[in-house]
Amino acid sequence: MDAIGWGGTLKGQLTAVAMTRNRTIAERLGCLDAEGMENLRRGKAPTITRGPYTGEKLTVDHIIPRAIAPTLDKVLANLELMPHSLNIRKGAKVGQRQLDVANKLQAAGLLTAEDYAAIHQRQTPGYGED
Repeated sequence: MDAIGWGGTLKGQLTAVAMTRNRTIAERLGCLDAEGMENLRRGKAPTITRGPYTGEKLTVDHIIPRAIAPTLDKVLANLELMPHSLNIRKGAKVGQRQLDVANKLQAAGLLTAEDYAAIHQRQTPGYGED
């Protein structure tokens, strides 16, 4: 984070936490073996080798859907690794988690006021309450 000028900032902290979380997810799903790492180096999705999603591809999900907040498309703090079937099932819904992430990203200066308002307007009733 220091190299890009984000050291000691909230945006740097959120980005570092997201990177660590994603590495942990990939590790737990068995995607960091030799084959998985080779796929990642070539820009390809690794195959999950552990757990109930074994055999599925690992995908990148936008915690806050890009259909709602396009400015977050490549913001690392908004990206999370997950099995393909879970990513498809999630769709463009906004629940409490998305609202919490939006609040943090907005405080860090990573989210525009326009997208912040759009996220709050698009809350999906009942989503994330299970």
